[in-house]
Amino acid sequence: MTEMNPSLRQCDVLVIGTGGAGLTAAITAKKAGLSVLIAEKDAVFGGTTATSGGALWVPGTHHSAELGAKTGEADSREQAQRYLEIEAGQRLDPAKLAAFLDDGPRMIDFLERETHVRFTAMPFPDYHSEQEGAAATRSLFSVPITAGEVGPVLADLKRELPQTSFLGMTMRSGAEVQLFFSATRSFSAFRHVAARMLRHVWDMVRHGESQSLTTGRALVARLGRTVHELGIPMLLSSPARSLIREGEAVTGAVLDTPDGPLIVNAGAVILAAGGYPRDPARRLAEHPEPVNRLPLISPVPPGNTGDSANMAEAIGARFQSNGANAGAWMPVSQMPGVEGFTGVWPHLVDRYKPGFLIVLPDGRRCANESASYHDLGKQMIAAMAERGATHGWIIGDGPAVRRWGIGFQKPWPMPQGKLLRNGYLLKAESLEALAKRAGIDPEALAETVAAFNTHASNGEDPEFHRGRAPYDRYHGDPSHRPNPALGPLTTGPYYAVKIHVGEIGNFKGIATDENAQVLDTSDRPIPGLYAVGNDMANAFGGSYPGGGGTLGPGMTFAYRAARHAAEMSAKR
Repeated sequence: MTEMNPSLRQCDVLVIGTGGAGLTAAITAKKAGLSVLIAEKDAVFGGTTATSGGALWVPGTHHSAELGAKTGEADSREQAQRYLEIEAGQRLDPAKLAAFLDDGPRMIDFLERETHVRFTAMPFPDYHSEQEGAAATRSLFSVPITAGEVGPVLADLKRELPQTSFLGMTMRSGAEVQLFFSATRSFSAFRHVAARMLRHVWDMVRHGESQSLTTGRALVARLGRTVHELGIPMLLSSPARSLIREGEAVTGAVLDTPDGPLIVNAGAVILAAGGYPRDPARRLAEHPEPVNRLPLISPVPPGNTGDSANMAEAIGARFQSNGANAGAWMPVSQMPGVEGFTGVWPHLVDRYKPGFLIVLPDGRRCANESASYHDLGKQMIAAMAERGATHGWIIGDGPAVRRWGIGFQKPWPMPQGKLLRNGYLLKAESLEALAKRAGIDPEALAETVAAFNTHASNGEDPEFHRGRAPYDRYHGDPSHRPNPALGPLTTGPYYAVKIHVGEIGNFKGIATDENAQVLDTSDRPIPGLYAVGNDMANAFGGSYPGGGGTLGPGMTFAYRAARHAAEMSAKR
């Protein structure tokens, strides 16, 4: 910046970051009567939330109760508490657990009452669905919204990941993905898909793009519309560079704006900038081998470079490193020659289906391929560290790839030529030939597939118990018997895609109390400073309980942070 004298601005609450947590904090503070300013590093708003599935894991909501009444699955606070106690183990913070269970449902009610946000629940098993206290009613999803309903903020709204759309159309949920795959075998699925495609074609003819916003982008759009209507200023392309601390309290921050440096004097600062996944130094120190030394291959935004943690530590905050996991892991593959997160494919469909398995270069499996993306990533990391690997391979036989696709390769009849030519997709008529092309031990792979096939034909997996848990079976092929998650690889040609362990957010982060107040190195709250979302150390001790297990607590503690800031403001 060339301007020597920074400008000054005053507000009650400065929110740094515009994902689901940041926007929730801003709206909650404004509704409490405080003046609010939002600062965003990127040129668009939405953060990690806008490119995510947009689910929130929140037990005890009225949506969960209504879904449970329909499905006959009872749930209770006691069940949710027991489930989280097992998940977090000795890393459990009882005060944070109680705060989450108390205010999670209140946060949902607040947003649906006071904003344009609307949620729906659908049966979705917790990630450890066989565990005591688990349920299939706790993940909530944003109701889609049309572009015309979003209003003026649409121009600055971050787009979804283009690679995960089909002909420019983004799926509304995993359930809808299943309908698309079943369209040729089910009349009801065909009718749904036909209606969606006709609407999409109409949108493309009239507007040049889909007018239906879904998943995380729909959630951010609804929050953004509310922010606009409340008159909350949002400064884009304005990263925070440092926090201002006077005595014991944080009293503001310094921003770099397009118009030059800006000093914001604030009664409270809420950090919601997305964590540190793109900070190489922090990853090296906090992530496990070998991923800490490997290039990050992830769909997380480029701006998530740990600014909040670095600024907070600079004024005496404590970084919490004792989480069970450093991050929320995700198996991904990368398109050759494509830079940035648009060239990254999150494997959320193929590996769950019959006809696929995952091996390391030594030709042996390493995990339950149908486990949650986080659990699969965790098992892959451990196996890679033990067996000297830096990546794995997802392998599928001809019928499986034809029906489900594999990574960037869409199902039949989409062409394969480009991906075969650029080396993303490997293809061979035999497993031996495929192994040689991929650099996999061919003898070990043959033995692995033979053993896998013998058991998979009977719906069993004695090595990793794939398909045993309700979660595994939920994501499989319901028409496949005897196990929807298991099927042998028997028919060529065979395909392989190199996969890596990426992540969708970090679990280590700034230490906070149950009100999301940042703690100093003596574990005392720093007045005026809060951290939420992925900037805050994971509320579940580094565990991942279910779909939306980052966004649910992120938005809940954002709600709590803003309410606490309002209480402190009233006392001044």
